Amino acid sequence: MKANLIKTALFGAVATAFSLASCSKNDGPDTTIPEDVDRWITVSGAMMDEEAGDGNGGTMVYSVSAAQAKDPGVSINVFDNGMHVKSQRTARLQASADGDFLYNIQYVGDDGGIFNKYSVHGGKDFRPDGPEVETATYVSTSPRWLKAAEGVGVAVRAAANDAVYEGTNPNFVFKYRRAKTDAITLDLNDPKITKTTSFELGLSEDEEAAGYYVSRIDVPVINKAGNKVFIGAAVNKVNPDSYTLEEGVPVFDNDRTRPKSWAKTLVLDYPSLANPKVITSTQTRGNTNGYRSTMQYVGTDGHVYQATSGEAVGTGGSKILRISTETNDYDNSYVFSLDQALGLTNTYIETWRYTGDGIGFVVYSLVNNAGERTGGYIARVDLNNKTATKYTIPNEAALKFRQIQNIAIDGDDVYIAVAAIGQNGNIYVFDRKTGEMTVGAKLVNKTGNQYIGVY
Repeated sequence: MKANLIKTALFGAVATAFSLASCSKNDGPDTTIPEDVDRWITVSGAMMDEEAGDGNGGTMVYSVSAAQAKDPGVSINVFDNGMHVKSQRTARLQASADGDFLYNIQYVGDDGGIFNKYSVHGGKDFRPDGPEVETATYVSTSPRWLKAAEGVGVAVRAAANDAVYEGTNPNFVFKYRRAKTDAITLDLNDPKITKTTSFELGLSEDEEAAGYYVSRIDVPVINKAGNKVFIGAAVNKVNPDSYTLEEGVPVFDNDRTRPKSWAKTLVLDYPSLANPKVITSTQTRGNTNGYRSTMQYVGTDGHVYQATSGEAVGTGGSKILRISTETNDYDNSYVFSLDQALGLTNTYIETWRYTGDGIGFVVYSLVNNAGERTGGYIARVDLNNKTATKYTIPNEAALKFRQIQNIAIDGDDVYIAVAAIGQNGNIYVFDRKTGEMTVGAKLVNKTGNQYIGVY
């Protein structure tokens, strides 16, 4: 999109006044938004609600040119000068590859589940584009969703049902626990729901008898062939032999002492959303659903590369797995271990971005012996050679990337927002080919708030 922001003297004066207030040089002349912008870079921030860093107070967005995003002399204050995105809690934002549009499904509240599309015009100028779309009927007021392919959104919801059992007290026999699962597809170009499905999601007979069940699904991606959608999953476990009675009904206790499930992914046919199937990796016992951020990408080679998280302490940390483009199943001969590549233990991938040709940028924390995630770190990974290089960024031990939603890419430039909760920071820009890191625009923060994404 070519955006000519100064078409008349009046409009030019407005644009200049706006940029003086919102985006200025720290040590030089005031910076105006350029007349012609080939690529907008949008920054998002989450506001605190009750506790610093909870991210539940809503979301703000603000856009600058790519050149400004890379300029350390430019300051961006999304919280004072940005636009509040519709959402009671943290908005689940996605963007078109060219940066021209933002997409959001509002999260919880009276308008939870409402889809909105915005066109991007610089600063806090985000304009509604197309109709709002109500998705809550199908995927609740708090759906998980992603742009699963350019122009296509997929929203999902899995809610575990009560356990099924036989017999009477004290001889209850646990049978299984399954999840009511819903999925829809969205046309992001002409906003509307294009397909819906609903089914009960279970695991293998042996896994179900042992108490394993799918507790959450997220981060859908459509494969290169365009005939499958892969949806990450978290698997929990109950103890079939331990329960408490609630009004005469057994409620089986959570079981955190037994091994976690092998990593799993839900596969649906696309675009029909039919024929649900669960595939299993034998490379790690972790989750593949992530948290608010994309965790799987279609690689240059056509395979899907999928980051995991939540592995038990001492079991090898986060991995990147591969789903074969030929079989649409896990290639269990392949695994990338971030622990091994960096010579660390208990790494936890918060999010990552595949940038082409087997190269990715990973944002991760470290898990201590108490199971707590600590610090915030960035590394460039080579999935072909299974190597990684860690960057040194300021204040690493104080950083928390748990709320991070997006890493932007524009050509060879990769953009990551780096700022501790309630503290100023910067956009960091990485060359995907050479790995060079440079410091970009300053991010001005407010108490309890955090920057969570670049688009």
